[in-house]
Amino acid sequence: MAVKVRVSYEEPQELQMVTELLQPVIKSCKANKVENGRYRRAYLEVEIPEECAQKSAHSPLI
Repeated sequence: MAVKVRVSYEEPQELQMVTELLQPVIKSCKANKVENGRYRRAYLEVEIPEECAQKSAHSPLI
């Protein structure tokens, strides 16, 4: 199962922390270089293995 995640952050260290936590499942990470405003954005593509995914919408994945 593939999921796209948008991350908003203020400091590059915040994005680094998120990518370190999600490293085992991240397929790609694209960060915008130039941002206007307070927050910067990054777009992550995450691959969740089928054996870890729950089939019910009412139960958490983890």
